[in-house]
Amino acid sequence: MLKETIFIDPELKWTSAPADTDAAGEVGPMMGPASLVDRLVEAFQEAEVVYSHWKSNIDLDQATAGEIDLDLLVDRKSMAPALAVLAELGFKAAQARWGVHPPSICHYYGMDPISQELIHVHLFSRVLTGESFVKSHLLPFEAMLLQNVYFVDGMRVASKPAELLLFTLRMFIKYGSLPDLLRVARKAKSVRKEALWLQDDGASLPQALELLPVYCPVIDEALFLQCVKTLSGKSSLLKRIWLAQKVRRRLAAYTKHTPWMRLLAYGDLLWAELRRRLGPKRKNRVLQAGGALIAFVGADATGKSTLVSESSRWLGQTFTVETVHLGKPPTAWVTAPINLALGLLRRTGSGDEEKSSQRADEKYAQNADESALVLHKFKGAASLPYALRSVALAWDRRRLAMRCRRQAAAGALIVCDRYPSSTSGAMDSPRLAPATGRKGAAARLYNWLAELEQAIYRQIPPPDIVLRLHVPLETALKRNRERGGQDGEAYLAVRHRQSRAWQMPGTRYEFTIDTEQSLVDTLRSVKDCIWHSL
Repeated sequence: MLKETIFIDPELKWTSAPADTDAAGEVGPMMGPASLVDRLVEAFQEAEVVYSHWKSNIDLDQATAGEIDLDLLVDRKSMAPALAVLAELGFKAAQARWGVHPPSICHYYGMDPISQELIHVHLFSRVLTGESFVKSHLLPFEAMLLQNVYFVDGMRVASKPAELLLFTLRMFIKYGSLPDLLRVARKAKSVRKEALWLQDDGASLPQALELLPVYCPVIDEALFLQCVKTLSGKSSLLKRIWLAQKVRRRLAAYTKHTPWMRLLAYGDLLWAELRRRLGPKRKNRVLQAGGALIAFVGADATGKSTLVSESSRWLGQTFTVETVHLGKPPTAWVTAPINLALGLLRRTGSGDEEKSSQRADEKYAQNADESALVLHKFKGAASLPYALRSVALAWDRRRLAMRCRRQAAAGALIVCDRYPSSTSGAMDSPRLAPATGRKGAAARLYNWLAELEQAIYRQIPPPDIVLRLHVPLETALKRNRERGGQDGEAYLAVRHRQSRAWQMPGTRYEFTIDTEQSLVDTLRSVKDCIWHSL
């Protein structure tokens, strides 16, 4: 499988070359000054897409800024060119991990080149609306909302009369639903504000009354006017509920569910919410292309922890995300007794042989040439505790990596701080060198443990995306001193040498990130690399 290595220059222009060639080619559009929403509007216009931003237009400024969803209704004949535009601009399809997935509603996310935040396009091909949680009504308003439009900064927006008709019916469908009633009752002021804004000082209401018999003849003018007056004033909640029952009876032909189907839909919704809340409370959105294992690898003082945290925050605002540390995995029940026993040995001083063995390994690595890797050499029975600990660590890493792979298969994005390597002696990799030519029970046991360690590491699945963080050793040493010298300089030198040899066959994307640039620029590079590969 083709593996790409991406290098980011200081001006953040994409260049790409396959790992097995020297040819370079452009893999993404050059970043321009226009926001992603501006580019989307322009591309829709060029492709002659028939669409409109059809609801919540009072908050259109927030939607175009990426603070809330862009609710776009697209004519069915324009759906193919609209999807082509979204794909060209780097938007990615997503869906709920658990719960209902109503047809005619799609979710697309794209990364804005200026803010580096994700823009959510809530794409509709039908006016499926009503109750917030189960989208209870399919209203015949597509033509009305697509033909009655005006333009705001180039974007097609449903006219206020058309939206007033839709908004009024939507609100009274919600007032007739107990789950929605609890929400809209708390938002009475904002509902009144939007109703008055849509009426536009009375200019929109006469036109809305002209649209009513054409697109919704089941609602008579008197009932509609009463509903508008109720939303615009300070009427009681009981009156709104009473009117809602009348409206819902008139709209019975447009309901999506029978009573039993509606009950089952809410049951599915409740079960999905319970599954989410019983586990870690993550977002319930996943990419349709699937999840991914995203690994940050590199030496100490290259910024791994900061970049892992920021990447998880960025992706976790929208998608199901988990952050794990493959360098220091949690202990499994199988390895817990081993780790406990070795810990007791260290506390009682009986593990001095293991400590001296590790110090000898570091001294050897520090004096070796630049290409040398850190491998533990057999030194008799004193090496057995170290070998046992290495096998236990390999087991824990494999267990965590396999759990992460299962979660990625279910759609989650897993952000990994460090990841095991297949190169013996590299960082987070097999450490035991076979005791060739040595005899005795201790040597045989050590060799068996070394073979077991290699076998365990071979079973660790490769990550999907790897970001190799790099800074010159001098910069890493300076950062280490600035944070109080947490690690010895000789140790840092060893870790830098180890990190260069990281590799894992089967990895699809590898990116090299120079973290000597500012944190803002580094984060921009990291986000570009991740979003390009998902």
